[in-house]
Amino acid sequence: NGNMSKLSLVDTGFLMTESPNSPKHVGVLQVWRLPKGKGSAWLRRMLAEMKQEEAGFPFDQKLDEKIPLQPELVVDEKIDMDYHVRHTVLPQPGDDEQMWKTVSRLHANMLDRQRPLWEFHLIEGLSDRRFAFYTKIHHSLADGMTLSRWFSESGSEDPADVSNPAIWHGEKKRRQGKGREPTYANLIGEGIRVFGGGIRTALDMTTLTMRLINRRFFDKNRAITLPLSASKTPLNVVPGAARYLTATTFELDDVKAIARRQGVSINDVLLTVCDLAINRYFAEKDAPLKDPLVVYMPVNLRKKGDTEAGNLVSLLQVRLASEKNDPLGALHQIRESSIAAREVFSGFGKPAIQLYALTVALLSMFEESLKLDKVLPPVQNLVISNVPGPPKTLYFRGAEGLSAYPISTLPPMTALNVTANSYAGVMHVGLVAGRTAIPDLDKLAAQMDSVFNELLERA
Repeated sequence: NGNMSKLSLVDTGFLMTESPNSPKHVGVLQVWRLPKGKGSAWLRRMLAEMKQEEAGFPFDQKLDEKIPLQPELVVDEKIDMDYHVRHTVLPQPGDDEQMWKTVSRLHANMLDRQRPLWEFHLIEGLSDRRFAFYTKIHHSLADGMTLSRWFSESGSEDPADVSNPAIWHGEKKRRQGKGREPTYANLIGEGIRVFGGGIRTALDMTTLTMRLINRRFFDKNRAITLPLSASKTPLNVVPGAARYLTATTFELDDVKAIARRQGVSINDVLLTVCDLAINRYFAEKDAPLKDPLVVYMPVNLRKKGDTEAGNLVSLLQVRLASEKNDPLGALHQIRESSIAAREVFSGFGKPAIQLYALTVALLSMFEESLKLDKVLPPVQNLVISNVPGPPKTLYFRGAEGLSAYPISTLPPMTALNVTANSYAGVMHVGLVAGRTAIPDLDKLAAQMDSVFNELLERA
């Protein structure tokens, strides 16, 4: 059947391990300002017009679970747009706290498996003539990077352009061969496919593992982190169903200034801000963390001048700082640690690197589904990723885009995910937490702000 798409093994994994406590969808929250002289009537008319637009791939796909463990995607001929496209009006005063509370509630619910796996919410009634779009889609259909790209494609740099398509316009057709940007999910899928094809990979994989173990135990390189060598922290629990979402923002020029002055990368700055903020947050709760945190970070391992097409993304496990008091000291420890993490992969082929990422990802999936958390240490303490977004201000049918916050999913056994997304000169950092593990996420966001300001002063 030409209309049917096979899901990769991992995407199937996302479906299999999904439960009300661990929904596997990603989202994005975009905040816009109404065009001059336009109000509620304009918004409602726009929403009615958008509902007339047909859904494209993958928004037109639903699961066909006829064969257990082998779900496939099929085109849904009868999509009920009133179900997928919804409208919420915030009560006065429509502040950001109300917006985040609303989105936290919407983000906690699982998507309906009988229908295409997405929802779009127009949130009206924000102060300062603002409104928001919150879109959620199942991780087996798209990831944060793809979602961010679709939004850039549906926005326009011209405020006079009113032809912007709705997000569910999707891809005209499935990208042949390209598929999705490599992330957690299709790294694993690819790893498994590649593994079927090569003994060379198996040898590479063994060598890579041996290299990791050698460096870690025989060269006593503390910066090298092996899977399952993270310490147990209050973050490493099976998160309950309730979510807590919030965000903070940094000026991109400030982030770049710190990186440039200190000779580090933007990622290193982001990791340091998260690291020190989390340590201060738990210290304030009289539950200080003993060991350095281990973070899982998707990074591009391509070297400059390497023109081979496609991305080479792997999931680096980076051990964060043991230095808790001096922000610059911590920044340089993290820099060394991320260089060491990359070094391990140098000289290995793509398949081996991906297979390694696959092994690590599967470990945490099994830890959660087999409830091994009682016996095994966690694979990682938290996930931090950084997705570059559009550099210029975008408009949607004349409304100015003010901000775009990525809202990610929580990996197994991990109650915190931090995703940064740059847009029009600002770095928007979205935080997603299990509500039981971190009942006051705003405090963590405030700590991030103060660490950032300290770094900026000292750098």
